[in-house]
Amino acid sequence: MNKFYRTASNWYVIAITIISLFAATDAVSQDAIIESALPLSIEWSSGSIMTNGGSELKGLLKYNDKNGILSFQNGGDTRAFTARNVAGFEFFDEGMKKQRIFYSFPYEDSQNNIKRPLFFEVIKEFESFAVLSKVDPLEIDHNSVASPAGIDPGTLAVARGQSWGTITELSQTETIYFMDSKTVIRPYVQIIEKEVDGLFYDISKTKNKMIDDDLLEEFIGANNNKKLASYAKENKLSFKRKSDLIKILGYYSELVN
Repeated sequence: MNKFYRTASNWYVIAITIISLFAATDAVSQDAIIESALPLSIEWSSGSIMTNGGSELKGLLKYNDKNGILSFQNGGDTRAFTARNVAGFEFFDEGMKKQRIFYSFPYEDSQNNIKRPLFFEVIKEFESFAVLSKVDPLEIDHNSVASPAGIDPGTLAVARGQSWGTITELSQTETIYFMDSKTVIRPYVQIIEKEVDGLFYDISKTKNKMIDDDLLEEFIGANNNKKLASYAKENKLSFKRKSDLIKILGYYSELVN
């Protein structure tokens, strides 16, 4: 038996052992992944909600952008809201040390192409337009991985149709928008965060995608756009990164004021 074959055979035995462990803990691990992805430890913050009926509710709020649920509590009054029930809400985020403001606007859902109310956070407000952010609910995908029973120990070739477990991929998309004075909302940058939980590895990655490179200039004009481009270059900032974009827009506030 050559060295490669012994290595392949050892890999086969290890894989069989892992299958047994995986089969016993699969349900528990998946529940743990989902629970960690939808944390229950979000801090309650003082804030207020304006309902669609015009009522203002003041008390403790917490907003979980993983599932798009807004929770409210005031003494014995405990409720949960979606964007269909709320015109807007705000609260002071202790972690970020700032007041956060959200509005509910009708927008076409990219998943089912249906226009419905969704929560948008105000990033920056200017005289003729606003910059908004919308975080989509968390997506969880499970992909099958190959079964050792379908693997040739000599070549490690995988036979079709064989599977012995799953790899869990968590992904969440945040989109930055520009909204004009007529509340027309248009996407500018998309930020996709992914976490892949495999049997032998964990991967975290962020993908920033420019959707409409000309949109900013359309709102602020060519002259101001050139100034922002120079500012971004001098300070090594990217229009595709949210934190950098906020700094760039802060500089624009200085220019117009």
